[in-house]
Amino acid sequence: MAKFDFNNSTYSKLWDSVEGPRLLSVILSNPEMIRANVTFWKQHFGIDPNITPTNADGTATFVSRVRELQDAYLMDMRAPLGDSIPEDKKGVAFYTGVIPDFIARGTVEQAMEREYKEQLFVENFGNDAQIVAQFVDDVQAKINSADMTLSNMSAQLMSKGFINYQAGLGIKGGILKAEIPTENFVKAGEKAWSDPEAQILTQMAQIEEEARDRFGEIAMQWNIPYKMFHNVILKNKQVAELVQSFRTINEKPIVSGMGITEEMFREAIVAFEGISPIVIIQEKQRDVVGMVSGWEENVAVLRPVGFAGLIRHTTILDQKMYEKYGATTIARAFAKTGNGLFTVMNTTLNNGNMKEWHTDLMMSAVPSLDEFPYHIIVDTATANA
Repeated sequence: MAKFDFNNSTYSKLWDSVEGPRLLSVILSNPEMIRANVTFWKQHFGIDPNITPTNADGTATFVSRVRELQDAYLMDMRAPLGDSIPEDKKGVAFYTGVIPDFIARGTVEQAMEREYKEQLFVENFGNDAQIVAQFVDDVQAKINSADMTLSNMSAQLMSKGFINYQAGLGIKGGILKAEIPTENFVKAGEKAWSDPEAQILTQMAQIEEEARDRFGEIAMQWNIPYKMFHNVILKNKQVAELVQSFRTINEKPIVSGMGITEEMFREAIVAFEGISPIVIIQEKQRDVVGMVSGWEENVAVLRPVGFAGLIRHTTILDQKMYEKYGATTIARAFAKTGNGLFTVMNTTLNNGNMKEWHTDLMMSAVPSLDEFPYHIIVDTATANA
């Protein structure tokens, strides 16, 4: 049998400080190997094309800045040849935030595990596809962790106006707070939306009308969580009457006992004026305590159409410091994934008399709410006094 050198396999070279970065990049950018899972944060946030710089201690501070929209007014009457009256130029609203660091659960491969993989490599006549596939699955789980973390923070920021990170086993606490005006936190209206007698559609239209009186004619959208939409809105009396009326007029009567579906609602809602399109929010994440959700319960959001903000990010300090000052007895290979937001680090080091091979995924990123002056958070569980 020919002798197969495991040290020259693709898998082994993934930890090589010279060839590793290139091979890692090839694997991490291959959609056939790393799945681009649909995630909540990607639906509602773009990625800042600029890398936020860090200061001497590694802190990266970003500025979320938005120019307040200038609404139109009736024209001024003038005498012939009269000059215009200079408009009031509205300033720039902004707030600052610090980008936190995150790391997924690490993988450690010990010498006996590496020996087993070398034997498997030999037995498969030098084919390490199975071993690489196991590595890819492990990295995929770490990427999923990073995506869930960004999604949880994004949902918190959109529904609460701040991020208080309590997940994982590491550092916990407040991360940032968007400067949403106090008047943008509003109540449900005449009745809580969970009240079957609540005129939810009328109350939504009223909230939107008051917003337009303040902001002008901005294209808006409602963000409503899936559970609220299906368990509250679709079961509301006013909604049921609207759908029944619409379908009767259009000769699509509802059969007795048939529940109202999302499709029926979307067909009928066009007949009700004053309500912007509704986007249903779906997000859940797995934490050490079980399934969690970043979206605040009983909250609906009215906000401008488009992305809610950007994912602010900075360079991973580990890569900068290890590549410049790292111990020469430790080999490291770095590569980017997740549109450049996530950094994978493969490390070879000594543990006593044996070597160990580590794989870690790190992220220095956080969502920022960049339409905050026009972002309205509705407490649907509390009626107006």
